[in-house]
Amino acid sequence: MVTPFAVGAMTWLVIAQYLPMLRYRAYFGFVPVMLGIFYAYFNGITQAGLAAATFALLNWLVPVTLGLYVALHWPLYPQMRDAVLRAFVLGLALVGGYGLIQYFFMPAWDARWLINVGMTNQGMPLPMQVRVFSTLNSSGPMAFLLVTGLAVLPAARGILVPIAGALALGSLLLSLVRAAWLAGLFTFAWLLLTMPGRHRLRLVAVGVGLILCSLPLLSVPLVNQAIVSRFDTLNSMENDRSYQERQEFYGRFLIQALTEVRGAGLGTIDTATKLTNEDGQLGAMAFFDSGILRVPYELGWPGTLGYVAGIIALTVGMLRRGGAPPDPFARCAETAALTILLCMVFEHTLVKVTGVGFWFFLGMAMAAKNHGLATQQAAVEQAAERQFQEDEQWTEA
Repeated sequence: MVTPFAVGAMTWLVIAQYLPMLRYRAYFGFVPVMLGIFYAYFNGITQAGLAAATFALLNWLVPVTLGLYVALHWPLYPQMRDAVLRAFVLGLALVGGYGLIQYFFMPAWDARWLINVGMTNQGMPLPMQVRVFSTLNSSGPMAFLLVTGLAVLPAARGILVPIAGALALGSLLLSLVRAAWLAGLFTFAWLLLTMPGRHRLRLVAVGVGLILCSLPLLSVPLVNQAIVSRFDTLNSMENDRSYQERQEFYGRFLIQALTEVRGAGLGTIDTATKLTNEDGQLGAMAFFDSGILRVPYELGWPGTLGYVAGIIALTVGMLRRGGAPPDPFARCAETAALTILLCMVFEHTLVKVTGVGFWFFLGMAMAAKNHGLATQQAAVEQAAERQFQEDEQWTEA
């Protein structure tokens, strides 16, 4: 569990050299976000202890600094873009392909994991009776990873792209995560609206191709029954237990979350509560179904003000075109970030694994804009210099 934090925290050494850049409008939104997190951290030390608050701080802060790191390194945008596309195409193929193997064959090590971890909401550790989680720890993170990958896939090229997309879509359906399904629909609609020119036609072709590739999977009776029955719950939410529990949680906890002026502090919610109990068990506030309510409850009014204001400023800046040339990957990156942000209704998607997705692609969209503007400006200056040289030659002649 320490490895992702150790790797992500390496960006702090580089960011420390670029701190003066935070005074510029493009990056200033990161300042109130981090101030809000640090306020909740020091508050959490007094209420949950140093260990729990520090563990929660890493979950909140490392994704933010990773996004800032990417945004600051906009001159390397073409290399970062190509590396991200290669990684996601290969990753979707591996994660999606293994997810299908897991569903139809259920390897012994995955069955052992489900039995030992005790996550009853993941289905049975048997073939065709499990909610696919592939190489991740559960179906939720895997589903959002696949949605994020599918969001950037239209900007990729290569023979592996349609194969990766089909495998990812199959595992996404078999995860039975309705929030991710809705996020996928939003992703497709937003890309259709914002993609430049001819790329829209390619997006429609990719969407039709993925649907056609999923038809053989849906022709399997047990698979079709599981997916259709899960889809049906979207039309009858009043009879869905998960929806009822979430609605009850909102009704019961809304006032308490919004009136927590000081805030509970970092370390009082989620898996960090294990570090506050002597027996190492999850605390009473370990399960928190709403990211929208968790932010004011955990950060308090001062922390929430900075955190939300910073996110709004950065998101508005990301969506502002500002004369930047059209870039398909930039549209894909902003779509991935917006999709994860909207899923805050279901859970806190701006921390941990999903948080890395939001902040990273927010930074990539910012880097794309800055690189596009710089390239455009350089082209204008080169054209002006060339024209000046030609005029000088004519004058001499």
